[in-house]
Amino acid sequence: MLMERYGQADLEELLLPPERIAPFPKAGDRSAWDSLPQGTRERWIGLAETYADYAWPAIRADDYRGYWTTGNLSRHMDAVFERRSVLGMLTVAECMEGQGRFLGQIVNGIMAVCEETTWVPPLHRLHTKRNMDECMPDPSDHRVELVTATTTELLAWIHYLLEEPLEAISARIRRRIEREVRARTLEPYMAYDDYWWMGFVEGARVNNWNPWCNGGALMGYLLMERDAAERARAVRKIMRSLDAFIFTYSPDGCCDEGPMYWGASGGGLYGCLELLGEASGGRIDVFAEPLVKDIGAYIYKAHISGDYFAAFADGDAKAGIEGDVIYRYGKSIGDERLMQFGASRGAGGPVIYSWFGLYGHLRNLFQEREREALGAKAPCVRDAWFPHTQVMTAREREGSEQGLYIAAKGGHNLESHNHNDVGSFIVFADGCPLFVDLGTEEYKAKTFGPDRYELWYVQSKYHNLPTIGGVLQRNGKTYRAKDAMYRQDDAAAQLSLDIAEAYPEEAGLLSWRRTFKLARGVGPHLAITDDFSLAEPPGSVEYSWMTPCEPRSPAPGRFRFEYAAGRWAELEYDAAALDAHCEKIDWMDDRLKGNWGERMYRLVLAERQPVAQASRTFTVRAGRSP
Repeated sequence: MLMERYGQADLEELLLPPERIAPFPKAGDRSAWDSLPQGTRERWIGLAETYADYAWPAIRADDYRGYWTTGNLSRHMDAVFERRSVLGMLTVAECMEGQGRFLGQIVNGIMAVCEETTWVPPLHRLHTKRNMDECMPDPSDHRVELVTATTTELLAWIHYLLEEPLEAISARIRRRIEREVRARTLEPYMAYDDYWWMGFVEGARVNNWNPWCNGGALMGYLLMERDAAERARAVRKIMRSLDAFIFTYSPDGCCDEGPMYWGASGGGLYGCLELLGEASGGRIDVFAEPLVKDIGAYIYKAHISGDYFAAFADGDAKAGIEGDVIYRYGKSIGDERLMQFGASRGAGGPVIYSWFGLYGHLRNLFQEREREALGAKAPCVRDAWFPHTQVMTAREREGSEQGLYIAAKGGHNLESHNHNDVGSFIVFADGCPLFVDLGTEEYKAKTFGPDRYELWYVQSKYHNLPTIGGVLQRNGKTYRAKDAMYRQDDAAAQLSLDIAEAYPEEAGLLSWRRTFKLARGVGPHLAITDDFSLAEPPGSVEYSWMTPCEPRSPAPGRFRFEYAAGRWAELEYDAAALDAHCEKIDWMDDRLKGNWGERMYRLVLAERQPVAQASRTFTVRAGRSP
């Protein structure tokens, strides 16, 4: 896409020189920074004041080594994130205030980050495929990956924003930034073509790493590279790599990593395209391309209510996507609903222990009033269907969070951040979670290691799926759904697919057609029907239902779930054919609790007798107490 349009262009002529790339006012432009909303300025400056005497945390070799000795990653990464988020927050506050109060701490933070042995965290050694077994950091680890790219972004914009005040202290500060960015990002970026995320290696599958890493490199080259020929050569390579991401993206615009990762994948792509446009005076522009538009529209189509999104696999249900990039994306592609959705979500302020994307914060600050003036609410689209990824979403009525909502998926079990979840579903009622996809615990060594599928929450048993004779779904692209059929109208939305091939041969499945139907209008309800045929009756057939609501059985064949005060839903099933028992899951970690509360329940409906062929329908209806 980019190379097709601009691959033969003279990029030396097309790209503006670094001194003419000015998407944000520098710290010395007092009229611009003083014009920001007073409440915003007070929030940032007030937080910065709490770090006036901040002791920059040590990056301890023992914490780094802990990834190899205990599998713990958080102790090392907490210090890494804290350093960067405090440094970014102090920088913004200094630009807002302009009195030099925070400059000393900013210089301390710059030097602390620049003096780190490596910016590559232990986990990402697996992705760079170099020095993987060595438990001590070393400059030979310098490779382009997520933390390196984010750190480059942070330092590049500090270098831009605080040019005059840093030069007044010492010219060595900005030269140090330039030297470290060049050694850790720019030179490795151009030296290697075998980073899997670049998309140049045959068979390598790219994901959000591509725009994330390309974005950091792009910022470094656009803002710091003075050699016009080298700069053009690097941007050409970045565009070629971004094309690999675009061309391997799902043709329906669906982010198979889920909404939480859209901010770095679809949103990250937008940031790269936005900056390419800025750096070329608007002459590099692919926002009219249908796929680029669909990638943007996905994020409001996947929205359920409030902070909840239709998230499968590793993604958090509370995706934490801020509205600024969504709004800008919508504005660039002319999608009013995307703009409305971005405006409805607001934007986050400074957060400690985060990746702290300084570029995004700056864009947000100078578009805050425009976005808030729109005064929009989430569009809450009634129906969405992504035929390539086989994901359906449906709600009772357009524009409302009230009523029943379902998201269901087919696909395969080698999707990015995959869980074994072909045929699983999510149900909300009045914007509240009823039957859910758990997501993931905090990342650790095992999360992306060879034993990943031993993790309990990755297994199909802990998704809204059947287990046949104790046999679970298997991971791999051959384990997939087939024969998907979708339709929707004012009366109903329906998806039907055969999930038999998601299970290994020992399950004995001939077919397992699962149908999801959301009936609208009078007596709205959700019906999930399983029609199955097996080679012979298995020892057991169990249907799992994962819910944060404690199941209560008011009568045989019914379970009631109170999802909010005075509001409940009932699950109806054939009690003559199915037995029921419930497991309480109270061992969830803080990440899962942040999405769902203190505990989860696994309701299991099991065939009373061995059966080789049957049809079971489960019906969900919402109700209210008088």
